[in-house]
Amino acid sequence: MTNEEVTLKDVVDRLDQLIVLWKLTHQEMIEKVRKEIEKDLVSMKILELADGTKEYTVLVEEVAKVTGKSTRTVKGRISELAGKGVIRGIRKGGKVYYQPTSIFD
Repeated sequence: MTNEEVTLKDVVDRLDQLIVLWKLTHQEMIEKVRKEIEKDLVSMKILELADGTKEYTVLVEEVAKVTGKSTRTVKGRISELAGKGVIRGIRKGGKVYYQPTSIFD
């Protein structure tokens, strides 16, 4: 097979295989992170509300209101979750929308 014959489907299939291998290799760490997140109300609420439809500031305000925590705390937790690869920001124009990654799938 030459490089010209590699299709997008081939690339996606190979990436899917790499993701599975990575998850298997890091299964214990992924489970540890999941348990830490489940213990934290702010993190859980972020994951619940970060569905890719709420702009960052709206997400921060909603989570702060529901949890009774400061917006500073919520912003810090969003940053932590993004740093751990649990959520990711998608830029649309000048705004950022967060959504969960597939790390726990």
